[in-house]
Amino acid sequence: MRLVTGDLDLFCAGDGGDRWREQLTKAIDGGRVRPEWCFALSDGGRDRAAAVSYWAPHAGADPVLAWHLDPGREPGYGAEVLRRSASTLGVRKVLHDIRLPSGSRPDDTPAHEALTAGGFALEVERLELTWRPANGLPRDPGRLSYRPARDLGDAAIMEALRRVAVGSLDHDTRTELEAGRAEQDATEAFDHVTTCGGEPHWFEFGYLAGRSDEPVGFVVPARQPTWAQIAYIGVFPEYRGKGYIDDLLARGTSTLAAAGVDEVAAGTDTGNAPMAAAFARAGYTVTERIFRYYWRAPG
Repeated sequence: MRLVTGDLDLFCAGDGGDRWREQLTKAIDGGRVRPEWCFALSDGGRDRAAAVSYWAPHAGADPVLAWHLDPGREPGYGAEVLRRSASTLGVRKVLHDIRLPSGSRPDDTPAHEALTAGGFALEVERLELTWRPANGLPRDPGRLSYRPARDLGDAAIMEALRRVAVGSLDHDTRTELEAGRAEQDATEAFDHVTTCGGEPHWFEFGYLAGRSDEPVGFVVPARQPTWAQIAYIGVFPEYRGKGYIDDLLARGTSTLAAAGVDEVAAGTDTGNAPMAAAFARAGYTVTERIFRYYWRAPG
């Protein structure tokens, strides 16, 4: 089998091709996908045996997500296109999400077989949550005042991201810190929170009333043309266990509601019980389970 790169006609051949082409065109125009990140496995004809594309969080970033995946009729084809394409990219890690209704498992799906045979490992399960106006705005305890992150500057934001990672229950953050990549984790988080689509004044730090010198945490509401989400939220270690996550989540949700969005998405690892409980208190309901697979470069 031949690995073909950048041939969008071949990549978009077969079932779902028209939908793929529309989504890829938008992503390529936005700099989040490049044609050379679109791989198809072919026997030399114009039919694809398997295919996968890769997606970056913003223009100029490395690809981090194995996006459109067609594992093919046989898991071996899907495994081959994943294994060969991931190593071709020259990146440290990529991930792929299988989204399923609550109560379902991915174990018998073609994608699971292709991913595991292709060198990906299922490392974490996540909850996808949604807030809608009919759920009612979460109660704001009113203990915090807020200041836009843009007023603090990039250095203060980076330092905040370093601090909030300490003791985190998030799988990605813990994995990076345990591997000694705290600074890289903070840099990637900085790229995320400054490019995810939030209005500059929406990314806010929360302060105790009358204390403008020491924030307790921050929240990053974000909106794109077709979705809105709580892109990042965190409380600094010394202020955890006091319920300030409820204040920050109420602030972020209310900010997006005031902007007129129909629903707000959020996500957290199933192992992060305190965060899941905070979302439940704020009126977020679980809509899907996400099974997240990782490919990591050797060494």
